[in-house]
Amino acid sequence: MAVAITLAHRAHFARRIIGDRTVLHSYRRQVQTQSQLEQEVPRGTEWTPHTGGKKSGRNFIDRMRCTAIGGAGGNGCVSFFRDVFVPRGPADGGDGGSGGDVWLEADSSETSLSCVKQWLKARPGSNGRGKSMHGGRGSDITIKVPQGTLVRQILIENKDVQPEDPGPGADRSSRFLADLETQMARRTEDKAALFVHYPRWEERNDLRGVRLPAEFKAFRWAMAHAPPLSADLTSHGQRVLVARGGLGGMGNPHFIAADDRQPHYALRGLPGQTRVLDLELKTIADVGLVGMPNAGKSTFLRAVSNAHPKVAAYPFTTLNPYIGTVAYDDAAQVTVADIPGLVPGAHRNVGLGHAFLRHVERSRVLVFIVDVSRPEPWRDLQMLRDELDLYREGLSDRPSLVVCNKADAGDIARRNYDAWRLIAPDLNLVPVSAKLDKNIKKATHAIRQMLEQQK
Repeated sequence: MAVAITLAHRAHFARRIIGDRTVLHSYRRQVQTQSQLEQEVPRGTEWTPHTGGKKSGRNFIDRMRCTAIGGAGGNGCVSFFRDVFVPRGPADGGDGGSGGDVWLEADSSETSLSCVKQWLKARPGSNGRGKSMHGGRGSDITIKVPQGTLVRQILIENKDVQPEDPGPGADRSSRFLADLETQMARRTEDKAALFVHYPRWEERNDLRGVRLPAEFKAFRWAMAHAPPLSADLTSHGQRVLVARGGLGGMGNPHFIAADDRQPHYALRGLPGQTRVLDLELKTIADVGLVGMPNAGKSTFLRAVSNAHPKVAAYPFTTLNPYIGTVAYDDAAQVTVADIPGLVPGAHRNVGLGHAFLRHVERSRVLVFIVDVSRPEPWRDLQMLRDELDLYREGLSDRPSLVVCNKADAGDIARRNYDAWRLIAPDLNLVPVSAKLDKNIKKATHAIRQMLEQQK
């Protein structure tokens, strides 16, 4: 008894010693890590832990190409009922399940096409089994895409293989017979590939007189003559079928005939539909901000809405669109999109080019943000309108408002604004200082009036 108590005390003290050493080692590692951070981070800077992921704006994708593949249908089963007193029972093979479909669905919570993979493939259907057990249908997949996504199918030309040439010395009748034999051989090979055979019955099965089911032929015809896909997903929850799953094969009971009571073949499942898709995102917003780089578009959006785009004193700070919501006192809301800056030649894809222009097409009202402190700011406005019209004719004719930003830049901004009013007295000019949040209310109310006039 005393020996057992002594051993227990020794084990207890050993556990305490090991635990103290573990705590000591972990404390030393924490001290070393903290000292390394103090050495790496300069004094006077705020250190924030690394949260992982890519840099802001780098993972924004507004155009991509992907391939959607529907799930293949399961094969039909070749099976026969067997029992103690039934050595040669009837055919009881089950049908294969159809493959899953591929769907695209618009979701208001998505803002980029980076959530879409390059290969979209649905699950295949299960094969049929004996005792008339049918295979299960493959599960569908639904891919969430942002609102405003254009879906277009890219057509790929399929050139038919020409029949073999019997030779230059053959006459027209021999050429016709050779072509007919080649076509019949191909049809037989294609037809044989559509069936699954009972073991060791591939050569014994005669498929020349077998007729394909009407449902099977209708599905193949529909897949071969499907119109090109084109859809515009503009509302939340809107869905479009981009790739249909293949039809499941039929079991051998479907091929029972008067001359063949026990067919030793079944129909294979058809492959799913394959489509190459071009996805293009066009931002949906009530108002689109148009301006040159570093004109203050992001600062204006920060001042009027709840969005927080990046603001810096260099051009092309905004690399992807930001959408903010302007809330009014009567609970009305207006969406405003901040789009990358526009430079001369943007219609030829100069600068960020089309990455900007495709996002302004859906805006009902255009707000031109012009730096009024620049020399002759009215020339900047004319350049912006010309680029819009060169990209799409009549785009600049939409209702628009000119916001003269940086009106707090001293006497030069005041002189430019007064001269602009004399040059274009009918132009709707609103001087603001987005940085100091001055005259912002006037701009937002003018935007709302323009939107209400369109209803």
